[in-house]
Amino acid sequence: MGKRGPEPVDQSALEMWYGAWLGMFDGMRSGRFIRKDLNFLDEHGLWIRLLNAKTVAQVRAVCKESPFWLNPKRGSITFYRALTEHADVFLAAKKDRRWPKSDRPTNAGKRIQFLARSMAGLMMGISIRTAQDLLSKTEKERLEAVYRPVCECGHRERDHQDRGRCKYCICAHFLYSGGRERER
Repeated sequence: MGKRGPEPVDQSALEMWYGAWLGMFDGMRSGRFIRKDLNFLDEHGLWIRLLNAKTVAQVRAVCKESPFWLNPKRGSITFYRALTEHADVFLAAKKDRRWPKSDRPTNAGKRIQFLARSMAGLMMGISIRTAQDLLSKTEKERLEAVYRPVCECGHRERDHQDRGRCKYCICAHFLYSGGRERER
């Protein structure tokens, strides 16, 4: 008889998938300036449709219509494939009792985090609830520090004193817009 109990989960791989899905869902909702030559626009309308989807066919239709974030021709083949093949898991995550049900604007970020944790669990072959528990609030601060926005110069936001001059290079000011319009 073999060992009993749950299989151990690779926490670093789970966190990597969480960060990837978090960036994808957040970018889909609000857009992101990634580099000078790579500016993915927001797909807010598709994001709303994805949140309101009730059937597998609706989730797959949103995936097929996405011009940037879920477009396999733009390098999102993994996200596209995971959502189209496992749309039922995505819908089950939205039916979970821990799902933030309120439509208040303050819950938008919580919904993104919840879905990112659920999809990270899918990628690792674990349940939605287990992924939610493993990627608990204690991990949130560490993950946000890792996936903090990066400036055009390549340094992180924390390296720019009060969004001013970078302490490592000649970059004059922090240029990450977070999907909002920026003034030059």
